[in-house]
Amino acid sequence: MLESILYNYDQRIHLEELLTFSMALLLNILIIIFSHFTLAPVTFTMNIAIMLLIIATVFAQRFATSKLFSIYRDWYVLPLLVAIFMEHNMLVPLINPNDIDTYLIKIDYSLFFGNHPTILVEKLIHPIATELLQIVYASFYFLPFTLCLLLYLKERKVEFHVVASSIMFGFYLSYIGYYIFPAIGPRFTLAQLQTKPLEGLLLFNFVHHGLAYLEGVTRDCFPSGHTLVSILTVLLAMKYHKRFSIIATVWAVLLIISTVYLRYHYVIDVIAGFCVGLIAFRYGPMLARLYIFGNTETKTPLLDSIRNLWYWLLDIRRR
Repeated sequence: MLESILYNYDQRIHLEELLTFSMALLLNILIIIFSHFTLAPVTFTMNIAIMLLIIATVFAQRFATSKLFSIYRDWYVLPLLVAIFMEHNMLVPLINPNDIDTYLIKIDYSLFFGNHPTILVEKLIHPIATELLQIVYASFYFLPFTLCLLLYLKERKVEFHVVASSIMFGFYLSYIGYYIFPAIGPRFTLAQLQTKPLEGLLLFNFVHHGLAYLEGVTRDCFPSGHTLVSILTVLLAMKYHKRFSIIATVWAVLLIISTVYLRYHYVIDVIAGFCVGLIAFRYGPMLARLYIFGNTETKTPLLDSIRNLWYWLLDIRRR
């Protein structure tokens, strides 16, 4: 039964691919609407390449018999996810140049009774904690990746696709948030108020400056993607891999603490990320299972339309 479901699933576009294709398409539409194409030709072209790669991979499935191709198809969207994230540095200010840091600072200031959270945290700063939290912060992508890998190695392919697509759903929700609510974060806006520098032991400078070099001034604060995806991964682990959920919970807690401790995020970013993470967990697995299995008792016009469109394209191709 499951083999038949997975076979049928492989004959059409995976939900992970559909989400990635849609995100790349949305960004190109935003480039056309809100900025002159000549200001972002490389990004526009890269998104076209991402969409073409997805289309080519899905069609290649019909001729592929190698297990290596199956592995490739299950994982190749991961670097595409990262590639789309790397577009934010240049693209967000072109789409929406109105940073909202001032409002986020005021909200945090009110929540902490006239104090800035990152200033308050200075009392707790210690080189050992700074070293640990910086490494944990940099390990962000490995948390959801580990859960997906554990399910994949156990050959729980259906659960793998449900979890992978739910996590990508969470990622792309955070990406959309960056374009609606651009903010650069307290490490830039409140730097003049900080009285104690962040100092680690061995790897802190290498990791900290390495991330700063790769990301630059990226408006990726609200909602906190680190919080959103971490919470989502913990909830998915509790549902699909309970043994990993304990490790995931500790990992996620440290990740969330690091976002404010290391001055990457405002507390309101973390709260928003937590709330959106709950929403992603509520609807991500449900949409994934509906997309993979279908449900005759539940009306899903959007998913049905996507399937019908895909079958129509396949019919045209066969002709």
